[in-house]
Amino acid sequence: MTVRALPFALVLSVLGGQGPVGIFTAQSDVGRATGSASYDPRQQTYLVAGSGQNMWDSRDDFHFVWKRISGNFILSTRARFIGAGGEEHRKIGWTIRSSLDPRSAHVTAALHGNGLMSLQFRRQTSRITEEAKSADSLPDADAIIKLERRDGVYLMSVAQFGDTLVTQRLAGVSLPDTVYVGLFVCSHNDAVTERATFRNVRITTPAERPR
Repeated sequence: MTVRALPFALVLSVLGGQGPVGIFTAQSDVGRATGSASYDPRQQTYLVAGSGQNMWDSRDDFHFVWKRISGNFILSTRARFIGAGGEEHRKIGWTIRSSLDPRSAHVTAALHGNGLMSLQFRRQTSRITEEAKSADSLPDADAIIKLERRDGVYLMSVAQFGDTLVTQRLAGVSLPDTVYVGLFVCSHNDAVTERATFRNVRITTPAERPR
């Protein structure tokens, strides 16, 4: 019997991701979404495209470029939608997730197409998404988005590029020590693909405090 090798693209699909993208380990379509991600090392810019019906309620659909990380960390980027888009609640930003399951518990810093900036979170798998809206609205924004985990507390800081950051604090969401973190795009319309650029992308691990 002849054993045929699986096509490389199929192997990647089975593994649930495609090779490294910049500082990230892989990229994945989460839920009922399709998309892509690429990195331009000269411009140090990520281009991420994604479809997906929504990131809300008890499940999420989006394209995700991610890596796994443990402990405390700070995520930061300068993000912008490409094009006017047709959905005011298309979303881009950072998400921290317990798994790649579309119903996973998570904490997400989401910039919406209409400028709404919100801290979205799901406390447990399959629970309904909750939201804390930022006081800072960023329509047509060239936005700074930071999301930090500090000893189990989550801090989102956002601003139009060049302005003062506005910070929100979230406690009471218990995610595993090792989580999936990364950039996402959700078009809020599964028949549409939206695109965004992410510049100055940084994942920082603070020094441990003395015991």
